[in-house]
Amino acid sequence: MNSKERVMTALNHEKPDRPPINFRATPVVRDRLADHFETDYAGLLDHFEVDFREVTPEYVGPDDLNGLSTAPGPDVWGVSRKESITEMEVGKEDPVVVENHDVYVYDSAFDGSENVEDVMSHDWPSVDMFDFSDVERQCDQFEDYAIGTPGIHAQGYHGVFHQLTYLFGMDKAMGLLITDEELVQKTIEQILNFWTDYYEELFQQANGKIDFLFYKDDFGAQDDLLISRDMILNYFIPAVKRLADLAHEYDADFVLHSDGAILEIIPDLIDAGVDVLDPIQTSAKGMDIDVIQERFGEDLVFHGGIDTQKDLPNFSVEEIKDLVNRTIGTLGKGGGYFFSPCHRIQPDAPLENVFAMYEVAKNYSY
Repeated sequence: MNSKERVMTALNHEKPDRPPINFRATPVVRDRLADHFETDYAGLLDHFEVDFREVTPEYVGPDDLNGLSTAPGPDVWGVSRKESITEMEVGKEDPVVVENHDVYVYDSAFDGSENVEDVMSHDWPSVDMFDFSDVERQCDQFEDYAIGTPGIHAQGYHGVFHQLTYLFGMDKAMGLLITDEELVQKTIEQILNFWTDYYEELFQQANGKIDFLFYKDDFGAQDDLLISRDMILNYFIPAVKRLADLAHEYDADFVLHSDGAILEIIPDLIDAGVDVLDPIQTSAKGMDIDVIQERFGEDLVFHGGIDTQKDLPNFSVEEIKDLVNRTIGTLGKGGGYFFSPCHRIQPDAPLENVFAMYEVAKNYSY
């Protein structure tokens, strides 16, 4: 059974030879792992027997912009970021000091905007900023793997809700959701128009060879939704449905990534066309894998479930092995599960725990 066959078997809620495996980690962790195995990123994916690959069009827009990247500096949306670097000691048996790199928004495009005219006259990004001509060749290179749009390894571009907060700033965006529905809806329309054009061009150029559209929009905090369910239904579920419909139009499945305590809206996500739910953040309130499997296991495939916030940094190797076995056994009951950490592996995770996690997954037999 090759990787693509394995993924498609699980997607059909049947049991493959082992759970499909995915990998995602911060650049710091990727570099440490690559140094350890004396390989590159592609070698890491091979070492961990990762069954997913992603294809990405090349950014060919203005040189002074970062494209869709959240790297320090301005991006194509008109949002600028700065980098914050902190040091931390990681590892239990042989601790080392590593740098943790984060970025934060310091200049929001609409920070001073108060009306629809400002939004409509904004210099919105265009798909012409990207070259899709190499996408099918990339797909052919990965023909034995399940292929996703950008983000299947790194949690993806920011969706409509989060892009809204970056454009206006978090505080202002939250206020506008209450006070100015017209302005919010016009902004959402512009954001969504770009993503629809981007993914449609990606699907067309891939010529039917992309299996998943990966879409990231975090609706949950640690203990509850970030905003009310009514607001999510009004503003953001239509965007999920539009992109899910687009994926299905090209015979691809739709992966929705949302962190946090989102149990309340999972039925709404299913109704909107979500096929695969990611990341199953078990440290968030209500995100118990037994409950989620019992209630939604027939309607969804699950991706993730291995907690990187509390468990992976703090558990012993044996505890990690037990956690992985239990997670696969629960979420993978009857198939329908893709193994993955629930977020990018962070620098505070001991490498021995990462090794243990993947060793169990690679050798798990249904």
